[in-house]
Amino acid sequence: MMRIAALILPLWLGVIAVASAQSETPATAADQPRLVAALFRSNWCGPCKVLEPRYEAVMTHYEDAPLERVRFDSSFGRRSALARRAREEGVSEAYEATAGSTGFVLLIDRDTGDVLARITMDYADADIRGALDHALQLIADREAFGL
Repeated sequence: MMRIAALILPLWLGVIAVASAQSETPATAADQPRLVAALFRSNWCGPCKVLEPRYEAVMTHYEDAPLERVRFDSSFGRRSALARRAREEGVSEAYEATAGSTGFVLLIDRDTGDVLARITMDYADADIRGALDHALQLIADREAFGL
């Protein structure tokens, strides 16, 4: 009985891992919002501890906004996994440009790769809202002009 369990358990765990990976697979690019709010953080980052509570509080007002939130947490290394995630999300150029830095949010136009804003701990709540509103309007304008 133990031998069967030893053979079945790894197979079962493999099925769970595949199901988990599939559930994290992003939708097609056409289904994803064009604006990406990418948080670059880690547990040991002092600026992150200042920025994140502000950012999270402001983002409660943008739950229905056409943007996608992505979190790149480099607390435990995993640089290759984070780079793969950036490719899946369509923001690999912006991710690579950060060179592993943390403590900021990038607002990225997924279609062009343009970084529309870099939100840091120096931003007050009103500044974060202003950056988000500006980026959302810029995306809407670009789409209205067919860009």
